[in-house]
Amino acid sequence: MRSPEIQQMFLIINNAEKGISEFCEPIEKILHEAKIPCKTIEYQETLAADMGNYQGIILSGSPRGNDIADHHQPYSQWIKTCNRPVFGMCAGHHIVGRLYGAGLLRSVEKEIGDFFVEINHGDPIFDGMADRFLTRQNHHDSITLPKEFILLAHSEVCKVEAIKHRVLPIYTTQFHPEISNPEMILNFIKIARHFKCDTTL
Repeated sequence: MRSPEIQQMFLIINNAEKGISEFCEPIEKILHEAKIPCKTIEYQETLAADMGNYQGIILSGSPRGNDIADHHQPYSQWIKTCNRPVFGMCAGHHIVGRLYGAGLLRSVEKEIGDFFVEINHGDPIFDGMADRFLTRQNHHDSITLPKEFILLAHSEVCKVEAIKHRVLPIYTTQFHPEISNPEMILNFIKIARHFKCDTTL
């Protein structure tokens, strides 16, 4: 049995290369200000990490080029078996999408700057938010909807802005909620804390 302190910890995975922390720092700030215990590791460290130690896992964005979604696949297989809530954003969205068979669209739905996103399917991840809300975007690539996922939101430019696995507590967004929509990250924390997982694994 793991201690309550370990069970309440959230893990942030830096999908950028070592030394680039700009995508994790806003997430860390949101969690620290909410007094939520968290730890950040590099994506390469996931091969040796015990995901069962954490109450939930957040996947950061990355400035890496077009190969990131496929390059990170060997480090992301744990997502399918970890039995923990996962929230991926931007690069994390692409990585999860590709893991579950999504197509990668290159420079077809590019969004740089602030864009409105519209909710397709209500979900607790949107608690307290309007049906149409402003987001920060910074991507050239996007994904198609994976078969095992529900489309939660779209924009005028990008068809797949937010998704959720049909069975597992896995969420991803094309946009950067750590910049424009911190309430989504806090909603994810609530979802993760209510998720009934086997903490004895």
